[in-house]
Amino acid sequence: MKSTCLSKCKSWLFIFMMLLIFKVGCIQGICIEDERRALLEIKASLQEFANYYGVDNLLSTWVDNGSQECCAWERIKCETTTEYVTHLSLSNMLGDHDSHYDYYLRPKWRLNFSPFLRFKELRSLDLSYNDLDDMIATTGLERLSSLKKLEKLNLSTNYIQTDIFRSFGSIISLKVLDLSYLYGDNQYPLPHDISELSALKNLEVLDVTGCSYYGTIQMQGSDTITPLRKLKILNLGWNDFNESLIPFLSSLRSLRILDLSFNRIFESFPCQALSHLPNLEKLDLSSSSFINGTASNEGCKSLMRLKNLESISMQYSDLNKSMISCLSFLPSLKILNLRYSRILGSSFPMQEFSLLRKLKTLDLSFCDLHSLTLNAP
Repeated sequence: MKSTCLSKCKSWLFIFMMLLIFKVGCIQGICIEDERRALLEIKASLQEFANYYGVDNLLSTWVDNGSQECCAWERIKCETTTEYVTHLSLSNMLGDHDSHYDYYLRPKWRLNFSPFLRFKELRSLDLSYNDLDDMIATTGLERLSSLKKLEKLNLSTNYIQTDIFRSFGSIISLKVLDLSYLYGDNQYPLPHDISELSALKNLEVLDVTGCSYYGTIQMQGSDTITPLRKLKILNLGWNDFNESLIPFLSSLRSLRILDLSFNRIFESFPCQALSHLPNLEKLDLSSSSFINGTASNEGCKSLMRLKNLESISMQYSDLNKSMISCLSFLPSLKILNLRYSRILGSSFPMQEFSLLRKLKTLDLSFCDLHSLTLNAP
């Protein structure tokens, strides 16, 4: 009997010691050898790029000294139980370096995307602000679909001219995709078809802000993008979209935050398009002109469906009384930002503003109101 108990105790002690050794290994930052080699390949590529600017000692903790403790390296997170790399934060690797190169002529980071395919448990990858060029699109970007757990990808503020939307269509695990400020060639802009993203059924955040600075994103086939049922945040500001965007917007029933600033899509306030977005909470229509069209009374009444919309920004816009009156149908509007806007008419629309019963903040900073007379409602 005693020998049986002793044997069981030894077995449990052995199991405990093995778990302890495993836990200590995780704490010390031990990682998968194949992933360690991939990280060193990425560093070598980065250092070659940094040499153009005389920047050295990047990723100083990433050293090839035979140790497997790469989970303790900077800008990396690993799963504590499996030792696999789960997060890579490689944003702005050169920092605010001084460069005498013109932006379009200066050297770019020609990053081969293949090493990233070896991080089988990767969930988040941030490569923003790195002067990446088109090479990432030609060396395996679409193959990221093999990373079944990748949820967040940030390629913002890089020099990518290729139409890369089609590269993401198969990465269905993505929840957050940031493609904002992808600088292209303003002289020869390439069309981009956002309908290529229609297969991203898990996508919750999409940001393509600012791409029209150096190119134009088209909405060809946008009315076919119906599977984006989970999209909650959509940033399309500073682009060159047109009215073909409207069917696309109307299908996004889960949307909470929508930025359409600096597009000049609508001639009148887009009542009908917005009325299909019952979960909308925040809307940005800055730099719009609503003076050439007037929404119908029926269209304005449709805004009553937007029971969650509390904040609207229409900075740098041209507004008239009928548009402001239309906003009074929004049952929950609390914040209205009209900074730097132009209100047309001979008198200040006090009566129209007084209809906004829930309004708590009205920003009229830097509006030219000197020519308007003030008439009490």
